[in-house]
Amino acid sequence: MKTTVPLAPQTSTLIPRGVADYFWEEALQRRRLEVALLDIFRTWGYEDVIPPMFEYTNTFSRHANNELQAEMVRFQDRDGSTLALRADMTIAVARLVGTRLHDWPMPQRFCYTGSVFRDTELQAGRQREFLQAGIELIGAPSPTADAEILALTAKALQMAGLNGFKLVLGQMGYFHGLLQALQLTPDQQRWLQQAIDRNSEPEVAGFLRAVALESQQRRAIEELPSLNGHDVAAILAHAEQLCLNQVMQAALSNLRAICTALDSYGLLNFIYVDLTEIHNLGYYTGLTFEALAPGLGFPVATGGRYDQMIGAFGKPEAAVGAAFILDRMLTARRNSTGPQKPPQPVAPQLLVAATTSSQCLAIVEEWRGQGIRVAVDVGNHTVSELWQMAQKIGCQR
Repeated sequence: MKTTVPLAPQTSTLIPRGVADYFWEEALQRRRLEVALLDIFRTWGYEDVIPPMFEYTNTFSRHANNELQAEMVRFQDRDGSTLALRADMTIAVARLVGTRLHDWPMPQRFCYTGSVFRDTELQAGRQREFLQAGIELIGAPSPTADAEILALTAKALQMAGLNGFKLVLGQMGYFHGLLQALQLTPDQQRWLQQAIDRNSEPEVAGFLRAVALESQQRRAIEELPSLNGHDVAAILAHAEQLCLNQVMQAALSNLRAICTALDSYGLLNFIYVDLTEIHNLGYYTGLTFEALAPGLGFPVATGGRYDQMIGAFGKPEAAVGAAFILDRMLTARRNSTGPQKPPQPVAPQLLVAATTSSQCLAIVEEWRGQGIRVAVDVGNHTVSELWQMAQKIGCQR
């Protein structure tokens, strides 16, 4: 049996830490959510894609940050080449588009579900294998494309029953512009990025003490942690006063246009702007976001714009996407409905006595055709035994 958020090693010695068995009601909930997400993605014009479970390590590593590279599960192929289990769906889709769809008209929309594998340190909300669903919008550089991904993310979370979520928006261009203006050494850049990513005031203060900067540059760093909140207009106006170059200004203009487009979907109440949102898998170039659900300390969905990745595989194309972590979504939904119970078997709706009658079996098939779950007794139980069994497993009839 799998706990909702496994922190300790599995009690069974037959499976490794960081993976889990899913069965009965818990497995059914995962499958239903998987199907429901794909269904809503398709209604927005997204088409299915199934990338391979493993690829050449270089396919993932050249676009991943150091953290993601360190977490890849690698193994040797028979020919000596190094392969890796799928560590990221977005990179796999980008490789497909760049190598096989360069002659097709754009934009292209793709959706998927599947397992992702990362050899990560086990903690709340993190497994070495987890089920992911996602959407990718390729070949559309406009803010309306970013807004579509965000709107579909919101609709998918609402469909899943997570109505109390918020979408935290960042813009990598704003931070990249700041780094350009500061002209820091690589070590100093990593120091500042780590301090901002951790939202650590002592680390930021230590950086400012150690690095010689002009007063306007210092102010841009000092006030960066305050550039967050639900009042989008006020946050962006404040951020504009701190701009040091055109790159930062362009990032804010882009974010403002995205929020204007989101207003057309009626979703601004879900938006929280945070310009310290700079956690980057190694390929985001503009908008970044994460979806946070009440009572959960980690995002249920993440995404952003990655305009430079597809060009590494073929013809350059703008791209933006989102990824949903289904286990976290289910955990958030269960948390909102009260105390959690161990998974239970899913009883059939009807339990039918053993029969060799073709007429009876024809009626059973008719019921099944109507979507009714029917189990036929194959143990030759008596009527009394069958009735007790039906009561024990929670059969409705």
